[in-house]
Amino acid sequence: MSLRYKFIRNIAILFGLLTLAWVIYDSIKNYKSLNSDYLKANSNYLEKNYKESLDLYIKAEKSEPNNLYALEGQARSLLRLGKIEQAEKAFIYVLEKDSSFIPALTNIGILYDIKGDYEQAIIYYGKALEKEIKIAKGMSFFKRFLKNIQFKPSNIEERLNYIRNQLKLPKDDRKLKNIKIDKLQPDFQM
Repeated sequence: MSLRYKFIRNIAILFGLLTLAWVIYDSIKNYKSLNSDYLKANSNYLEKNYKESLDLYIKAEKSEPNNLYALEGQARSLLRLGKIEQAEKAFIYVLEKDSSFIPALTNIGILYDIKGDYEQAIIYYGKALEKEIKIAKGMSFFKRFLKNIQFKPSNIEERLNYIRNQLKLPKDDRKLKNIKIDKLQPDFQM
């Protein structure tokens, strides 16, 4: 090997090691542990303990006031508790803080869908899809497996298209709600 090749190879190895060291240092320096109340809230939400999840999301938000996920979790919990108006206000509050927050855009669309305000649902589903096209794919098999969901739920794009098509039909021919299927539909979570 020529001396020039060895020199360039050693420089490349040195830069690689420096980059690796910097990544490790930066990860350790900026590591922020997740709020334990937030993690418990998520677990309770997935177990359908919505009252407990709401209380824990509120507690998590008090310790981290800028945690949009805790605020959005409160709104989802309120929605599942049937407190539609409070949930709507909570989603709007999250969207005032960050108008492009995908979970809030999607779940407020679901709220309006449940509420029967299909025009608003279309608007928010559209905004969510505009911001993040990957949500059009829906829940992956692995995520469904982990959450023990044995069916493939519709995704936001499918629901948006379904609502649009149903609204084109005469009022008497529309079928916008199917309570049995709608109850199985999970909320959008990132």
